[in-house]
Amino acid sequence: MPTTFLTGPDWQSSSGPIINRNVEENDCWPHSLTVAGKPVLADGQHMAFAIGPIANTPLAPVGVLVSFDTTSNRCILNVAPGFMFKAYVTNVTGYAGANTPNAWVANLNVGDPVYLDPSVVAGFAGTNLSRSAANDAAGVNPRCGYIMPDQDEDVDTGIGGANTDPFPKAFTDNTSTHELLVTVMLWPDMF
Repeated sequence: MPTTFLTGPDWQSSSGPIINRNVEENDCWPHSLTVAGKPVLADGQHMAFAIGPIANTPLAPVGVLVSFDTTSNRCILNVAPGFMFKAYVTNVTGYAGANTPNAWVANLNVGDPVYLDPSVVAGFAGTNLSRSAANDAAGVNPRCGYIMPDQDEDVDTGIGGANTDPFPKAFTDNTSTHELLVTVMLWPDMF
């Protein structure tokens, strides 16, 4: 269970497109400045974030954190639709109330929508993407993008080659919260 945001060099699943934008840390969410219970940002982390007040959901622009400067509190977010990145996605599809998931899916399939979810789930603080279109405060979550295969998962092509179709990808079960590290194609729903 991730308790911090994704780090490491292997976070990109495509080299582009790239449209980087500078954003102040306090204008991005969900993280510790904007949502209690989420991790503090640090350089080297790579997660999806919404831009602007949380009240703008679901029409908040969404980008992927490329870098964070702890001195200036400046985030650089790639906001280019079609960019592919790795992220933890939970199987949560609904909530009974604050911090209380009550519905889950068993699998992830290519093309499944993924939502930026500010809800805090015990043990999953470093995960802000879920399959739930609504958060635990009954607000509508902005769509972040769609599940896609990583380039090394493509059948008989790309880096891996000689692969079989890895989808659907199964969660541990569909009766409690779990996460999978998968590739998400950034494709926010802003209109």
